[in-house]
Amino acid sequence: MKSKKDKNTKNTKDEVRFDGLKARLESKLPSHKKPKSLRITNDNIEEHREDILAKGRKLKYPVQYSKKRLIIISLVVAVIAVGAFSLWLNNSLYKQQQTGDFFYSVTKILPLNVASVDGQPVRYQDYLRRLRADIYYYLNREHRSFNSEEGKKELDYHKRKNLDVAERVAYVRYLAEQNNVTVSDEQVDEAIKEMREADGATEEDLISTLSNYYGWTLSDFRSTVHDQMLERALVYEIDDEADKTIKSVEEQLKNGGDFATLARELSDDEASKQNGGVITAKTTDQDPAGIVAAVSNLDPGETTEIGQAQIDDSYYYYIARLNSKNDSDINYSVIMIKLNKLDDDFAQLVKDGKIKEYISVSSSDSFSE
Repeated sequence: MKSKKDKNTKNTKDEVRFDGLKARLESKLPSHKKPKSLRITNDNIEEHREDILAKGRKLKYPVQYSKKRLIIISLVVAVIAVGAFSLWLNNSLYKQQQTGDFFYSVTKILPLNVASVDGQPVRYQDYLRRLRADIYYYLNREHRSFNSEEGKKELDYHKRKNLDVAERVAYVRYLAEQNNVTVSDEQVDEAIKEMREADGATEEDLISTLSNYYGWTLSDFRSTVHDQMLERALVYEIDDEADKTIKSVEEQLKNGGDFATLARELSDDEASKQNGGVITAKTTDQDPAGIVAAVSNLDPGETTEIGQAQIDDSYYYYIARLNSKNDSDINYSVIMIKLNKLDDDFAQLVKDGKIKEYISVSSSDSFSE
Protein backbone atom coordinates (compact mmCIF):
# COMPACT_ATOMS: atom_id res chain seq x y z
CA MET A 1 0.00 0.00 0.00
CA LYS A 2 1.36 3.35 -1.13
CA SER A 3 2.01 5.91 1.42
CA LYS A 4 0.47 9.34 1.47
CA LYS A 5 3.82 10.85 0.54
CA ASP A 6 4.05 8.76 -2.61
CA LYS A 7 0.56 9.86 -3.66
CA ASN A 8 1.44 13.53 -3.26
CA THR A 9 4.57 13.11 -5.32
CA LYS A 10 2.61 11.51 -8.17
CA ASN A 11 -0.02 14.22 -8.08
CA THR A 12 2.68 16.89 -8.30
CA LYS A 13 4.25 15.24 -11.36
CA ASP A 14 0.85 14.93 -13.07
CA GLU A 15 0.14 18.59 -12.46
CA VAL A 16 3.48 19.57 -13.94
CA ARG A 17 2.82 17.52 -17.11
CA PHE A 18 -0.69 18.95 -17.35
CA ASP A 19 0.57 22.51 -16.98
CA GLY A 20 3.23 21.97 -19.66
CA LEU A 21 0.71 20.43 -22.10
CA LYS A 22 -1.70 23.27 -21.45
CA ALA A 23 1.00 25.87 -22.10
CA ARG A 24 1.96 24.22 -25.40
CA LEU A 25 -1.67 24.07 -26.53
CA GLU A 26 -2.24 27.71 -25.65
CA SER A 27 0.82 28.71 -27.70
CA LYS A 28 -0.58 26.88 -30.74
CA LEU A 29 -4.18 28.04 -30.48
CA PRO A 30 -4.57 31.77 -31.32
CA SER A 31 -7.92 31.97 -29.59
CA HIS A 32 -6.26 31.05 -26.36
CA LYS A 33 -3.31 33.40 -26.61
CA LYS A 34 -3.01 35.89 -23.85
CA PRO A 35 -4.31 39.18 -25.18
CA LYS A 36 -1.76 41.92 -25.59
CA SER A 37 -2.24 44.97 -23.55
CA LEU A 38 -3.90 47.76 -25.54
CA ARG A 39 -2.02 50.27 -23.52
CA ILE A 40 1.30 51.35 -25.05
CA THR A 41 4.09 51.71 -22.53
CA ASN A 42 7.84 51.96 -22.70
CA ASP A 43 7.95 48.25 -22.02
CA ASN A 44 5.67 47.14 -24.87
CA ILE A 45 6.16 49.87 -27.51
CA GLU A 46 8.56 47.73 -29.52
CA GLU A 47 6.11 44.83 -29.41
CA HIS A 48 3.32 47.05 -30.73
CA ARG A 49 5.58 48.43 -33.45
CA GLU A 50 6.47 44.96 -34.72
CA ASP A 51 2.83 43.93 -34.62
CA ILE A 52 1.80 46.91 -36.79
CA LEU A 53 4.64 46.34 -39.26
CA ALA A 54 3.75 42.67 -39.55
CA LYS A 55 0.16 43.51 -40.39
CA GLY A 56 1.38 46.04 -42.97
CA ARG A 57 3.62 43.47 -44.62
CA LYS A 58 0.68 41.10 -44.94
CA LEU A 59 -1.18 43.79 -46.90
CA LYS A 60 1.84 45.08 -48.87
CA TYR A 61 3.10 41.86 -50.42
CA PRO A 62 -0.21 40.83 -52.06
CA VAL A 63 -0.55 44.36 -53.52
CA GLN A 64 2.99 44.24 -54.89
CA TYR A 65 2.29 40.86 -56.42
CA SER A 66 -0.92 42.17 -57.98
CA LYS A 67 0.89 45.20 -59.46
CA LYS A 68 3.57 43.06 -61.07
CA ARG A 69 0.98 40.70 -62.43
CA LEU A 70 -1.08 43.60 -63.79
CA ILE A 71 1.98 45.10 -65.50
CA ILE A 72 2.91 41.75 -67.07
CA ILE A 73 -0.64 41.20 -68.31
CA SER A 74 -0.79 44.76 -69.69
CA LEU A 75 2.49 44.29 -71.55
CA VAL A 76 1.36 41.00 -73.04
CA VAL A 77 -1.93 42.55 -74.18
CA ALA A 78 -0.07 45.55 -75.65
CA VAL A 79 2.35 43.33 -77.56
CA ILE A 80 -0.50 41.25 -78.94
CA ALA A 81 -2.43 44.40 -79.92
CA VAL A 82 0.61 45.95 -81.64
CA GLY A 83 1.33 42.70 -83.44
CA ALA A 84 -2.27 42.38 -84.64
CA PHE A 85 -2.33 46.02 -85.77
CA SER A 86 0.98 45.58 -87.60
CA LEU A 87 -0.29 42.52 -89.45
CA TRP A 88 -3.53 44.28 -90.38
CA LEU A 89 -1.68 47.43 -91.50
CA ASN A 90 0.83 45.40 -93.49
CA ASN A 91 -1.97 43.57 -95.28
CA SER A 92 -3.89 46.80 -95.92
CA LEU A 93 -0.94 48.75 -97.36
CA TYR A 94 1.25 46.13 -98.99
CA LYS A 95 -1.35 43.60 -100.16
CA GLN A 96 -4.60 45.51 -100.61
CA GLN A 97 -2.78 48.83 -101.27
CA GLN A 98 -5.36 50.95 -99.49
CA THR A 99 -5.17 54.71 -100.14
CA GLY A 100 -7.75 56.12 -97.69
CA ASP A 101 -7.29 59.07 -95.35
CA PHE A 102 -6.51 56.86 -92.35
CA PHE A 103 -3.74 54.99 -94.13
CA TYR A 104 -2.24 58.20 -95.49
CA SER A 105 -2.22 59.62 -91.95
CA VAL A 106 -0.48 56.49 -90.69
CA THR A 107 2.26 56.81 -93.33
CA LYS A 108 2.83 60.39 -92.19
CA ILE A 109 3.46 59.17 -88.65
CA LEU A 110 5.24 55.86 -89.22
CA PRO A 111 8.37 55.69 -91.42
CA LEU A 112 6.93 53.03 -93.72
CA ASN A 113 8.71 52.34 -97.01
CA VAL A 114 7.14 51.39 -100.32
CA ALA A 115 10.46 50.66 -102.07
CA SER A 116 14.22 51.25 -101.89
CA VAL A 117 16.62 52.79 -104.41
CA ASP A 118 20.18 51.56 -104.08
CA GLY A 119 19.48 50.98 -100.39
CA GLN A 120 17.80 54.35 -99.84
CA PRO A 121 14.21 54.23 -98.48
CA VAL A 122 11.28 55.34 -100.62
CA ARG A 123 8.65 56.67 -98.22
CA TYR A 124 5.13 55.31 -98.56
CA GLN A 125 3.92 58.79 -97.67
CA ASP A 126 5.53 60.33 -100.78
CA TYR A 127 3.96 57.69 -103.01
CA LEU A 128 0.48 58.05 -101.50
CA ARG A 129 0.55 61.85 -101.56
CA ARG A 130 0.90 61.87 -105.33
CA LEU A 131 -1.28 58.85 -106.07
CA ARG A 132 -4.16 60.15 -103.95
CA ALA A 133 -4.05 63.47 -105.82
CA ASP A 134 -4.46 61.69 -109.16
CA ILE A 135 -7.25 59.47 -107.85
CA TYR A 136 -9.07 62.43 -106.30
CA TYR A 137 -8.82 64.51 -109.46
CA TYR A 138 -10.05 61.83 -111.85
CA LEU A 139 -12.84 60.69 -109.55
CA ASN A 140 -14.15 64.15 -108.64
CA ARG A 141 -13.26 66.33 -111.61
CA GLU A 142 -13.25 63.92 -114.53
CA HIS A 143 -15.85 61.58 -112.99
CA ARG A 144 -13.87 58.49 -113.91
CA SER A 145 -14.50 55.07 -112.42
CA PHE A 146 -11.71 52.70 -111.49
CA ASN A 147 -14.04 49.72 -111.04
CA SER A 148 -14.25 48.71 -114.70
CA GLU A 149 -11.58 46.71 -116.48
CA GLU A 150 -10.36 49.82 -118.26
CA GLY A 151 -10.57 51.78 -115.01
CA LYS A 152 -8.37 49.24 -113.24
CA LYS A 153 -5.79 49.59 -116.00
CA GLU A 154 -5.90 53.36 -115.59
CA LEU A 155 -5.42 53.04 -111.84
CA ASP A 156 -2.44 50.74 -112.42
CA TYR A 157 -1.02 53.39 -114.74
CA HIS A 158 -1.28 56.05 -112.01
CA LYS A 159 0.27 53.70 -109.46
CA ARG A 160 3.21 52.97 -111.74
CA LYS A 161 3.74 56.63 -112.62
CA ASN A 162 3.64 57.84 -109.03
CA LEU A 163 5.80 55.02 -107.70
CA ASP A 164 8.42 55.89 -110.32
CA VAL A 165 8.28 59.54 -109.22
CA ALA A 166 8.57 58.62 -105.53
CA GLU A 167 11.60 56.45 -106.28
CA ARG A 168 13.27 59.27 -108.19
CA VAL A 169 12.52 61.70 -105.34
CA ALA A 170 14.21 59.34 -102.87
CA TYR A 171 17.28 59.15 -105.09
CA VAL A 172 17.35 62.94 -105.49
CA ARG A 173 17.21 63.42 -101.71
CA TYR A 174 20.10 61.04 -101.26
CA LEU A 175 22.25 62.76 -103.90
CA ALA A 176 21.31 66.20 -102.58
CA GLU A 177 22.55 65.22 -99.13
CA GLN A 178 25.79 63.86 -100.60
CA ASN A 179 26.36 67.08 -102.57
CA ASN A 180 25.21 69.50 -99.84
CA VAL A 181 22.32 70.75 -101.97
CA THR A 182 19.43 72.16 -99.95
CA VAL A 183 16.20 74.09 -100.46
CA SER A 184 14.96 76.12 -97.51
CA ASP A 185 11.37 76.56 -96.35
CA GLU A 186 11.69 80.24 -97.16
CA GLN A 187 12.62 79.42 -100.78
CA VAL A 188 9.61 77.12 -101.07
CA ASP A 189 7.28 79.77 -99.65
CA GLU A 190 8.66 82.38 -102.03
CA ALA A 191 8.21 80.08 -105.03
CA ILE A 192 4.60 79.37 -104.05
CA LYS A 193 3.98 83.08 -103.55
CA GLU A 194 5.32 83.83 -107.05
CA MET A 195 3.07 81.13 -108.52
CA ARG A 196 0.04 82.61 -106.78
CA GLU A 197 0.79 86.17 -107.78
CA ALA A 198 1.38 85.16 -111.41
CA ASP A 199 -2.23 83.93 -111.47
CA GLY A 200 -3.55 86.77 -109.33
CA ALA A 201 -4.61 84.29 -106.62
CA THR A 202 -4.68 84.66 -102.84
CA GLU A 203 -3.52 82.00 -100.42
CA GLU A 204 -7.16 81.16 -99.73
CA ASP A 205 -7.70 80.66 -103.47
CA LEU A 206 -4.74 78.31 -103.58
CA ILE A 207 -5.91 76.28 -100.57
CA SER A 208 -9.41 75.99 -102.06
CA THR A 209 -8.06 74.85 -105.44
CA LEU A 210 -5.76 72.27 -103.89
CA SER A 211 -8.59 70.85 -101.80
CA ASN A 212 -11.23 70.83 -104.55
CA TYR A 213 -9.06 69.48 -107.35
CA TYR A 214 -6.54 67.21 -105.62
CA GLY A 215 -7.72 66.62 -102.06
CA TRP A 216 -4.45 68.19 -100.91
CA THR A 217 -3.63 70.44 -98.00
CA LEU A 218 -1.19 73.32 -98.35
CA SER A 219 1.35 71.14 -96.53
CA ASP A 220 0.99 68.43 -99.21
CA PHE A 221 1.58 71.03 -101.91
CA ARG A 222 4.60 72.49 -100.13
CA SER A 223 6.20 69.05 -99.89
CA THR A 224 5.72 68.50 -103.62
CA VAL A 225 7.12 71.93 -104.54
CA HIS A 226 10.11 71.30 -102.27
CA ASP A 227 10.84 68.01 -104.05
CA GLN A 228 10.68 69.72 -107.45
CA MET A 229 12.94 72.58 -106.40
CA LEU A 230 15.44 70.21 -104.81
CA GLU A 231 15.67 68.15 -108.01
CA ARG A 232 16.23 71.25 -110.12
CA ALA A 233 18.96 72.54 -107.81
CA LEU A 234 20.65 69.13 -107.78
CA VAL A 235 20.55 68.67 -111.56
CA TYR A 236 22.47 71.88 -112.20
CA GLU A 237 24.92 71.07 -109.41
CA ILE A 238 26.03 67.61 -110.57
CA ASP A 239 25.96 67.77 -114.38
CA ASP A 240 29.54 68.79 -115.13
CA GLU A 241 29.34 67.62 -118.76
CA ALA A 242 26.43 69.92 -119.64
CA ASP A 243 28.11 72.78 -117.80
CA LYS A 244 31.28 72.23 -119.79
CA THR A 245 29.38 72.14 -123.11
CA ILE A 246 27.39 75.36 -122.59
CA LYS A 247 30.50 77.23 -121.48
CA SER A 248 32.25 76.03 -124.62
CA VAL A 249 29.33 77.36 -126.71
CA GLU A 250 29.51 80.70 -124.93
CA GLU A 251 33.25 80.96 -125.56
CA GLN A 252 32.92 80.10 -129.27
CA LEU A 253 30.19 82.70 -129.75
CA LYS A 254 32.33 85.35 -128.09
CA ASN A 255 35.16 84.43 -130.48
CA GLY A 256 32.92 84.91 -133.53
CA GLY A 257 31.47 81.43 -133.91
CA ASP A 258 28.38 81.08 -136.11
CA PHE A 259 25.24 80.73 -134.01
CA ALA A 260 23.31 78.67 -136.56
CA THR A 261 26.19 76.24 -137.07
CA LEU A 262 26.67 75.70 -133.34
CA ALA A 263 22.91 75.18 -132.93
CA ARG A 264 22.85 72.47 -135.60
CA GLU A 265 25.88 70.74 -134.09
CA LEU A 266 25.24 71.02 -130.36
CA SER A 267 21.67 72.04 -129.52
CA ASP A 268 19.41 69.44 -127.90
CA ASP A 269 16.22 71.22 -128.98
CA GLU A 270 15.06 68.93 -131.76
CA ALA A 271 12.33 71.35 -132.84
CA SER A 272 14.73 74.17 -133.75
CA LYS A 273 18.23 72.79 -134.27
CA GLN A 274 17.66 71.77 -137.90
CA ASN A 275 17.00 75.38 -138.91
CA GLY A 276 19.87 76.81 -136.91
CA GLY A 277 17.92 77.26 -133.69
CA VAL A 278 15.49 79.82 -135.10
CA ILE A 279 12.10 80.11 -133.38
CA THR A 280 9.23 82.52 -134.03
CA ALA A 281 6.73 82.98 -131.21
CA LYS A 282 3.75 85.15 -130.47
CA THR A 283 4.35 87.71 -127.76
CA THR A 284 1.10 86.54 -126.18
CA ASP A 285 2.16 82.86 -126.06
CA GLN A 286 2.81 81.21 -122.72
CA ASP A 287 6.49 81.16 -121.81
CA PRO A 288 7.04 78.42 -119.18
CA ALA A 289 10.75 78.14 -119.94
CA GLY A 290 11.27 81.89 -119.62
CA ILE A 291 13.34 82.16 -122.82
CA VAL A 292 11.00 84.61 -124.57
CA ALA A 293 11.10 86.88 -121.54
CA ALA A 294 14.90 86.68 -121.53
CA VAL A 295 15.28 87.85 -125.15
CA SER A 296 12.42 90.38 -125.14
CA ASN A 297 14.53 93.12 -123.57
CA LEU A 298 17.46 92.63 -125.97
CA ASP A 299 18.20 94.56 -129.10
CA PRO A 300 18.42 92.59 -132.38
CA GLY A 301 21.74 90.75 -132.58
CA GLU A 302 22.30 90.70 -128.80
CA THR A 303 22.77 87.41 -126.95
CA THR A 304 21.69 86.36 -123.47
CA GLU A 305 23.97 85.09 -120.75
CA ILE A 306 23.83 81.37 -119.98
CA GLY A 307 20.32 80.65 -118.71
CA GLN A 308 18.47 77.73 -117.15
CA ALA A 309 15.16 76.41 -118.43
CA GLN A 310 12.84 73.57 -117.52
CA ILE A 311 10.59 72.13 -120.22
CA ASP A 312 8.22 69.44 -118.97
CA ASP A 313 10.43 67.12 -116.90
CA SER A 314 13.70 68.04 -118.63
CA TYR A 315 16.28 70.65 -117.68
CA TYR A 316 18.43 72.73 -120.03
CA TYR A 317 21.13 75.35 -120.21
CA TYR A 318 20.48 77.81 -123.02
CA ILE A 319 21.93 80.80 -124.85
CA ALA A 320 19.51 82.81 -127.01
CA ARG A 321 19.93 85.62 -129.54
CA LEU A 322 17.24 88.09 -130.57
CA ASN A 323 16.75 88.33 -134.34
CA SER A 324 13.71 90.64 -134.57
CA LYS A 325 10.53 91.59 -132.76
CA ASN A 326 7.36 93.61 -133.19
CA ASP A 327 4.17 94.05 -131.22
CA SER A 328 2.85 90.59 -132.05
CA ASP A 329 5.85 88.39 -132.91
CA ILE A 330 9.32 87.72 -131.66
CA ASN A 331 11.99 85.89 -133.64
CA TYR A 332 15.05 84.48 -131.89
CA SER A 333 17.65 81.76 -132.15
CA VAL A 334 18.49 79.42 -129.28
CA ILE A 335 21.05 76.76 -128.40
CA MET A 336 19.84 74.39 -125.70
CA ILE A 337 22.00 71.87 -123.85
CA LYS A 338 20.08 69.20 -121.96
CA LEU A 339 21.25 68.02 -118.56
CA ASN A 340 21.24 64.21 -118.74
CA LYS A 341 23.33 63.00 -115.80
CA LEU A 342 20.53 62.48 -113.27
CA ASP A 343 18.35 60.72 -115.85
CA ASP A 344 21.23 58.52 -117.01
CA ASP A 345 22.33 57.60 -113.49
CA PHE A 346 18.79 56.74 -112.42
CA ALA A 347 18.22 54.66 -115.57
CA GLN A 348 21.40 52.75 -114.78
CA LEU A 349 20.09 51.93 -111.29
CA VAL A 350 16.94 50.51 -112.87
CA LYS A 351 18.99 48.49 -115.35
CA ASP A 352 21.24 47.14 -112.58
CA GLY A 353 18.25 46.03 -110.48
CA LYS A 354 19.07 48.45 -107.67
CA ILE A 355 15.40 49.35 -107.13
CA LYS A 356 13.40 47.06 -104.83
CA GLU A 357 9.63 47.53 -104.64
CA TYR A 358 7.53 46.25 -101.74
CA ILE A 359 4.17 46.44 -103.49
CA SER A 360 3.06 44.84 -106.73
CA VAL A 361 2.49 47.49 -109.41
CA SER A 362 1.86 46.64 -113.06
CA SER A 363 3.76 48.18 -115.94
CA SER A 364 2.20 51.36 -117.35
CA ASP A 365 2.56 50.06 -120.92
CA SER A 366 -1.04 48.82 -120.93
CA PHE A 367 -2.57 52.28 -120.50
CA SER A 368 -1.75 55.83 -121.50
CA GLU A 369 -3.60 59.07 -120.87
